[in-house]
Amino acid sequence: MDNYGGTRNMETAIIPKGTVINGNIAIEGKLEMYGVVNGDINSDSRVNISGDVTGNIKANDLFAKDSFIVGQIECMQGATIRENTVILGDIMAENLVVDGAIQGRIDIREGITVGDTAILDSDIKAKTIQVNNGAAINGHCSLCYADIKLEDIFPVTEEDVQEPAKEEGKESEAAEEDKPKAVAKPKAIAKPKAVKKTDAEAES
Repeated sequence: MDNYGGTRNMETAIIPKGTVINGNIAIEGKLEMYGVVNGDINSDSRVNISGDVTGNIKANDLFAKDSFIVGQIECMQGATIRENTVILGDIMAENLVVDGAIQGRIDIREGITVGDTAILDSDIKAKTIQVNNGAAINGHCSLCYADIKLEDIFPVTEEDVQEPAKEEGKESEAAEEDKPKAVAKPKAIAKPKAVKKTDAEAES
């Protein structure tokens, strides 16, 4: 009797430290990765990473610690990025907890918790953002998934949309002032004409 099929989804695949895999990984079940993977990882369960990955990751949820990841990350549920982890790529998930460093766009449907050791060079979209003291964020934060509509609180008026018209007169005057002025050439100095000597002056 083959019991493997009934317990397959409960199995955990382990990639030990020192192992290098060049190629994609597709697994039904959990994955614990401590080595190096040069390829995409696709799992319908949880993926734990404490190694290096160059490739995209798709999983139900992700836990990364002491790792270096270059690629896009997409999780059906949550992603947890712990300390000593650097991610170069975009992240899409339901929830996100960050204590490491991320450079890439972050798109979270629910909430983000940014720890005190986190460094984010990212544009962030989320429903809620909690930032602890000490975290560093460089980028634009948008609560686009929040239930609150900012238009209802801060109505946009026509004056906010229209830019003040520039006065053409002042603009042209400023342009004229910026132009270098022509330097007048000095007038040519007329040479003195030779004076014809008289006969008396010539004899003397």
